[in-house]
Order: sequence, then structure tokens, then C-alpha cells
Amino acid sequence: MILFVAFLSPFFEALSDIIECLLSNRTFKHQTTMIFYISMMNFVFIPLVMLLEMPSIPCRESILFYIILAAIDVAYLYPFYSAMKVIDTSIVSALFALGQVIVPILSYFILDDALTLHQYIGFGIIVMASVALSIKNTKIPKLNKAFYYMVFASLLLSLRVIVVKYTMNLEGHWVNLVVYPDIISGILPFGLLFITKYRKDIVKNFPPYLKKFKIFALDEFICFLGIVCSTYALDHLSPVISSSINSMRPIFLLLIGMFLLYYFNIPLKEKITPRMLVKKMYFFVLMIFGVVLVCQ
Repeated sequence: MILFVAFLSPFFEALSDIIECLLSNRTFKHQTTMIFYISMMNFVFIPLVMLLEMPSIPCRESILFYIILAAIDVAYLYPFYSAMKVIDTSIVSALFALGQVIVPILSYFILDDALTLHQYIGFGIIVMASVALSIKNTKIPKLNKAFYYMVFASLLLSLRVIVVKYTMNLEGHWVNLVVYPDIISGILPFGLLFITKYRKDIVKNFPPYLKKFKIFALDEFICFLGIVCSTYALDHLSPVISSSINSMRPIFLLLIGMFLLYYFNIPLKEKITPRMLVKKMYFFVLMIFGVVLVCQ
């Protein structure tokens, strides 16, 4: 059951990636505007998780970690949206695995969570397959801009997994790790209104936001479900296994993208030519093999 919940997280995140790709590339020119509007409804869905379990009053030591988690939730969006404007959405999602290289290291030194040899091999396969997906040309292995954007974003999210697990061990209450960072991350983007150029663009794009309000609400709800599933699963799994399962995100995204294209004719920023499909599926199979090794 825990593994099922853990696999729901990359599924919901893949759905969210597709919606955010459409919103980011077709609605707003600047990533900061997208970050502001995508964060506005962070508070709305918090009562839903309280139906499962009520949060407790946080201990003093964990407050700083909640702020760090909220800052990461906002900061990683800028390079993430920047990468979405450069490369296929499924490849962007695959590049989230880049930062996983620090997960076993931090898990060992901070959480005393050691890996077996085959788990290290699995991690290596996942990271190498992710890098290979970002290479533009097979003759000249030049990494594109999305690679560098996603190095930063994936490192932040990998650090987030460790901080969540550490705080969870400190408090022993997984709901707190959903509620309090979500509240703080909903407040932080309002700081953009104090910067003139960002405020002007946010105000100018308020009518397009209202026009697509339902899509924004749907995206935030799906994203919230992904956070709930990943946090609940992480309460029962190690950061290494949790991060490995999340590497399935681009596979779900590609399958959903193909379904939307062929059955509803909804175009995405995704190259689904036979050649590109074979390349992606090859590296995705390698990533699945890596996940199996890590989860054993």
C-alpha cells in the first residue's frame, strides 16, 4: 500500500507538469509571474489533508526547517519553468533525477541511511539515463540549457527530501510537513509585489489568470495530491527509495502526453516522433531498471 501511494506521487506530478507547461509557455512570458499565480491557492486545499489527520503544534526546532522547505518549494520553480521553455516536458521531468546523486550521500551522513551495492548501481543508472536524455546531438555531446537549469532545481528538491525526512524524525508527524511548508510557501511569492518590474507584469497578467483560473485551480489541486502522497510515503520509506520512485515521473508524463495528443488532439511541448519516442523509451526502460535495483 505504501509503494502504491509512493507511485501516485510521480503520476500526479506528471499531470501537474503537463498543465504547468501549457500555462507557462502560453500564458505568461516571465517565470516570476507564473510562480506568483501558481502559489496563490496553496492555502485552499490544506483542509483536505486535515480530514486524514490533524496537524500538531510544531516544536521550536522544526520551524526553521519549515521555512527552508517553503523557500525550496518556491525557488526551484524558476529554473523548472525556464527549462520547460527550452526542451520537451518529459525530458525536463527526467532531469529531476540529476540531483538524486546527493540523496544517498546526505542520507548516509545526516540520517545514517546506508545503501547496498546494487542500490548505488541503480542510482547511477537513473542519473546517467537522465543526462543522456538531455544531450542534443549524438555526435557532439553538448548539454543544453535545460540541463543546467535542472541541475539547480533537482539539487534543491533532493535537499528537500532530506530536510523533510529529518524534520519528520524530529516531530514524528507527517501532516505537519504538508501543512506548514504549504502555508509559508503561499506567503513568500507576495514579496515579488515589492519589486516594480515584477509587480507590473503580475498586474498586467491578472486578466489572463482570471480567464484560466479553473486550470490553475486544477493544477494546484493535482500538485497538492502529489505532495500529500510523497510526504505520507516518505514517512514509511527511506529518502533513497522515495527519490527513486519519483524518477518515474517522466514516464508517466510521456504516456499521459501521448494519450492527450492522440485521443484529444491536445498539443504539448513534446516531440513524439518515432525516432524520439524510441530514444526516450530506451532511457526510460533503463531508469525503470534503476528504480527496481534501488527498491530491492
